[in-house]
Amino acid sequence: MEKDIEKLNIRLLEKEDRDNIDAFFRGLGEEGEGFFNINRDNEKNVYAFLDGELQDRIYWAAFAETDEGEEIAGIVFLWDISKKIPWLGIGITEKWKGRHLGRRLMAVARDYAEASRAGGICLTTSQKNLRGQGLYERMGYERLGVHLNGEFLYLLTFLNEEK
Repeated sequence: MEKDIEKLNIRLLEKEDRDNIDAFFRGLGEEGEGFFNINRDNEKNVYAFLDGELQDRIYWAAFAETDEGEEIAGIVFLWDISKKIPWLGIGITEKWKGRHLGRRLMAVARDYAEASRAGGICLTTSQKNLRGQGLYERMGYERLGVHLNGEFLYLLTFLNEEK
């Protein structure tokens, strides 16, 4: 299997990708499932998005070519994209962790948000998600405190200059 993240194809998630979604969520592992897909909410939302039900969201996926065909290595998404500060969610399958794919996916979402003139991006993460917290802080997110859901709240602000 190809494990070089530079060779992964990151693109918008499309209806034709439905067959790869289930395998992606099953590949998160116990930790990823607990941090990213509590009560299968994110999984349900991906399908709802692909069915055209969640129009204030945008999803990207990193696709890997394997001997078995194409697979999704990671997904990043923004919701409330019409708001000044959209929310971010990210999930990486267990076998693709530790290769800086999260950094690459988050950069795609950030580029989109900045180009859309957003004021920043916010996210929450489990207080037990030490790997994620480290990534977010290295990417410039500031921990603001604890969200009402009990997770840490992070904010990345942009300095958009008016032209």
